[in-house]
Amino acid sequence: MERTDYIETREDIISNIETLYSYLHGDSGEESMLWAVDRMKRGKNMVVEVINNHISFAPSRFVGYINNTKDKHKENHGNGTDTDNVLKEYYNKIQDGRLDAVLQRELAKYNESSAEKSYWINKDTNVEEVLKYAQMRTPNLPLEIDCDKFWHIQMHLPEGKGGVVIDSSLMLKEPEPIIGTGEWDDAQCRNFKTIPNGNIVLVRRGSQVLALCQIIGESFISDTLSEKYVNANFRKVRILALASEYKQPRTGLFSQGTFSSCRKGTEQYGYIASWLKYMNDIAYLDKCANLLKKKHNMILQGAPGTGKTYNTAAIALKALDINDVDITDHKAVMKRYDSLLGDQIFFTTFHQSLDYEDFVEGLKPHVQTDADGNSIGVTYEPEDGIFKRACNAVQTDQSKDIVECIDDYLQKIKGYQNKREIPTVTGRSSLYVWWKEGNSTVSSRSTNSTSSRGEEYTPSPLNIEKIKLQALGKGCENNWQSYAQAFIEAVKKEYHATTDKPVVLIIDEINRGNVSKIFGELITLLESDKRNNGNHPIKVMLPYTKGEFGVPSNLYIIGTMNTTDRSTGTLDYALRRRFAFVTLKSQDSVIKKYYSDAGNEDLGSVAVALFADIKKFIENPKHLCGDMNIDDLMVGHSYFMAESEDELQDKVEFEILPLINEYINDGILNVKNEEKKTAFDAWRSLNPIQVIEEDDQKDDDE
Repeated sequence: MERTDYIETREDIISNIETLYSYLHGDSGEESMLWAVDRMKRGKNMVVEVINNHISFAPSRFVGYINNTKDKHKENHGNGTDTDNVLKEYYNKIQDGRLDAVLQRELAKYNESSAEKSYWINKDTNVEEVLKYAQMRTPNLPLEIDCDKFWHIQMHLPEGKGGVVIDSSLMLKEPEPIIGTGEWDDAQCRNFKTIPNGNIVLVRRGSQVLALCQIIGESFISDTLSEKYVNANFRKVRILALASEYKQPRTGLFSQGTFSSCRKGTEQYGYIASWLKYMNDIAYLDKCANLLKKKHNMILQGAPGTGKTYNTAAIALKALDINDVDITDHKAVMKRYDSLLGDQIFFTTFHQSLDYEDFVEGLKPHVQTDADGNSIGVTYEPEDGIFKRACNAVQTDQSKDIVECIDDYLQKIKGYQNKREIPTVTGRSSLYVWWKEGNSTVSSRSTNSTSSRGEEYTPSPLNIEKIKLQALGKGCENNWQSYAQAFIEAVKKEYHATTDKPVVLIIDEINRGNVSKIFGELITLLESDKRNNGNHPIKVMLPYTKGEFGVPSNLYIIGTMNTTDRSTGTLDYALRRRFAFVTLKSQDSVIKKYYSDAGNEDLGSVAVALFADIKKFIENPKHLCGDMNIDDLMVGHSYFMAESEDELQDKVEFEILPLINEYINDGILNVKNEEKKTAFDAWRSLNPIQVIEEDDQKDDDE
């Protein structure tokens, strides 16, 4: 059937592009996201619009029909010639390799690429105007930059302060970003032309920082560029970060010279090093969050003190697309994290006595009361565990206030004569619900009740405030949780107050629990394609509520695992295939930054030396045995971070040494008693093991 529902305005096209990007961002589940990525990859003619300062693309055939959606497009994708004729009114058709490059960066976010395409550009603009919004920064910064030479540059005429100042930002907006200097017989000019590729350069306008770049090409000359930017020598760079992505330095920190070195130990060097560390942290968290979104389940593993629990909060916020907080500021992250607990973030710790009834659902005893608050006995009712609560929290209200909806609904069922019949959670039976004005409870009674106490008898009153907390995911109705949930679902259906949102469940010490005992049959449902919106969705019948249950695609699970804990056998077999594993390593760079930020370099030197000595001790081939390596065993960097020498000694005495002693007692490290005593005595004094090193040297001489 021919489609004739063509767009009527340019705003209609932009609305369709926003719809496509809502799919790309995962707002409608993984299936829709994958479908949108496939459309982007396959489309031959792409409409280009700048939306919220971001260059956005969409296939012309998708945007050509008014209020288009995935379902409409799959049913009938229309005719490309017809949509092109409509687009001609607003756009010009072009081909441009620079737009291809921007599109490839967009597709790279989803590990995809495509062939060259044609583009529809709005008639009132041009490619150069559009490209101003191109993301200049390299999207995937390597976690390690092999360079310790930092420079800063101010690009102007050779006359120095009296010369013509160049708009450095324009040079960075070239299709291949560049930096430049004049030509004169000076160390600065010679350095500019001869320093190796890979060096880091901070680009500034006066003392204002513009960007952080890495040199990627040899020095060259270009008449065309010299005419535009006056400079004589140029080098290609990749832009690592823009100034808007980091705090500006203090006034005057970068001001002298045209092209100057930032020597180690200086404040200039420290500023750039901190910026690179910040970028690496962001890149790492982005990588983890993207991995979590793809796999849905991820485990952070590592030795004690490597920051597993510390990192879960930041990764959770990233996965939830929370952008209103500095993700590297742990205090700010934890404040935002706490505000989402019980709503979009759920936390639990596995232990050996935890079971399915605690984690998914189980029968729990409840003291029953009548409408006057008098006890009428004890019953056992199904109660949701944290996993089921987290799954239920995915589908909640965002467009309407669910609490207000409940209050409105109470007015509709005020008085017994206005009672409603609503289905139970399982759908196998139903309830009567009504509200007597002034009461703090909702009256409810099964339609199957055979009580002879009168038609208004209420054997299962529901506390209204607790119903509201249960609807918000912040509590539950103690006595009749399943009846309360049925009431909540009835309210949502009445007011169409249901939509999806992402939720993160954090499981600390995931390897401490008995996986089979805790997950039961739900272990299968953790896989991406078995979830509700997956390619092969599966639902199971829960044992107590007898309702069908599936795991939402918008639920993400982050587990933490201590690699030195040997009780991991069931985890390896039951979960490893369903989880992505990320290893957190113990890093001396974290220790250095901690003491540098605290302005305590002297204690920092002691801590770093102690870290290096303990690492050397653990990874010594004579000591290390079994199937563990240094990343599994090395004492985490957090153990070496202290505010004073006394605190550091306490950490060594009461945290580090007991941990290493446990390794030795468990046979993970093979160390003789005399050698252990020598090492421990040295470390208690915050000194390296000099005696052992001398003995080793003596053995080598012999």
